[in-house]
Amino acid sequence: MATAPREVWGDLATTAFVEASHLFKSLDDDARRDLLRVATVVALADGEPVSGEAAEGFCLLLEGGATVHAPGPGGPVEVGHLERGAFFGEGAVLGAQRPAAIVARGETALVVFPAPVIAAISERFPKVRRLIEAVLAARDREAGRPHGS
Repeated sequence: MATAPREVWGDLATTAFVEASHLFKSLDDDARRDLLRVATVVALADGEPVSGEAAEGFCLLLEGGATVHAPGPGGPVEVGHLERGAFFGEGAVLGAQRPAAIVARGETALVVFPAPVIAAISERFPKVRRLIEAVLAARDREAGRPHGS
């Protein structure tokens, strides 16, 4: 079962991980600090689906891995794998929600950010938005969907 979220603020290892993420390198110190203050870490057990705030937010994979499942005619179909450093929830940030489910692969930890905060940051820092849009477009191509649908 998922652990109760814990704050990132004050956790030096998690802070360093977030700051090293290619996605957040273009942020200024104030924006990075603000982002870290609202972030939480959620731990999941093997096979546990991402749910709650994490499912509605923007997540950075801190530890472990995850599989991505999309609806199929006979039930959920595995469509991808995510590894440490990958992010998901870009649809919540860009207003392009997807019906995918994310399931922990092994003991997994996620850094969870509220989607509206990432949306605001992506408006203020165009590099962040371009990276998120590029990942969304690549995932659309991989899934055989027209971009933005």
